[in-house]
Amino acid sequence: MKFSTSIAVIALGAALSSAEAALSAGCTTYLATLSAAPLAQCRTYSAIGFSSPTFTFAGDRDTVKLQKALTDFCAKPACTPDQYAGVFKDLQTNCAADMVAANQDTLGATMYMWYLSPPQRDAVCLQNDAKNASCVIESINGMVAQNQFPNNNTNENDLYGYIQYVTPMQSARGTNATSFCTSCNEQVANIFSTYYTKTPSPFSLNFAQSLTSASLNTDLTYQYKSTCQTNLGPDFKPTVPTGSGSNPSASPKTDASKSGAMSGLTQSTAGVFAAAAAVAGLMAVF
Repeated sequence: MKFSTSIAVIALGAALSSAEAALSAGCTTYLATLSAAPLAQCRTYSAIGFSSPTFTFAGDRDTVKLQKALTDFCAKPACTPDQYAGVFKDLQTNCAADMVAANQDTLGATMYMWYLSPPQRDAVCLQNDAKNASCVIESINGMVAQNQFPNNNTNENDLYGYIQYVTPMQSARGTNATSFCTSCNEQVANIFSTYYTKTPSPFSLNFAQSLTSASLNTDLTYQYKSTCQTNLGPDFKPTVPTGSGSNPSASPKTDASKSGAMSGLTQSTAGVFAAAAAVAGLMAVF
C-alpha cells in the first residue's frame, strides 16, 4: 500500500472527485501547517519516512531498512500530549464545517491518523530486548517468513502495508493464533487499548459511520481475549505461546510521560474493524 500525501494534493488545488466536498479555505490552510515543522514530526508514519514516495515500493519487505528508520525516529524526543491536544483542538476549530461524510476519504482519514499517532509511536518504539529489535519488526518478519500479506491483500505487500497491519495486529485473520498471540503483538495491542481508554478521541473517527475510541477498544480487547486469553487494560499480562520465541519482558524505549500513549487497544473483524481498516488504507499520511 503506497503512502499518500493527499493533503499536499488538496493544498495545491488538485481536482477532487465528484463524491468529495471541497474543503474550506481555513481548513485547507490549517492542514498545510501540519506538514511543516515542528508538527510534522508528530505524525508517526510520516516522520518515520513514509511521506517519501521512494521509501518503500511494491514488494518491499526490507525490514533492515525499516529497523534503521525506526531506530533513528525513536531516538528523537516524542511530541508531548499538549502538542497533540492542540492539534486535535485546532482541527475541530478550523475544520468543523468540513467534518461531513463526503470528506471522509480526505479530512476524515487525516484526523483518524493524527489521533492514532501517539500510540503508533509507542508501538513502533517498543523493543524486544532479547532480540535487539523492535517488536513491530519481529511481527513483520514473522509474517514475511510465512509469506503472509497484510489483510491477505497482495496490494499491501510493502513496508507501509505491514507496519500499519501490526500497529496493532487486530485479529488472527490472515495469520494464525500462534503468530497472533505473541508477547510483542499483545503488548502493542495493550498500548493502543490503554490509549483508547485514557485518551478518548474528541471527534468522530469516521464521518460516514459511527466509529469511536470505545468501539475500537471493545473490538480489540475481544480479539485478544477470545484468541489469546489475554486481558488488555489494567490487568494486562502478555502470554508467551509455545514456540513463539517472544520475549515477555519486551519494553518500550519511549518516555510514556511525554507521549502519554503507553496503553492498549482492541479491534475486531466486525463492522468496526472493516471501517477502521478502510480508513487506514485510504489515507496513509494526511
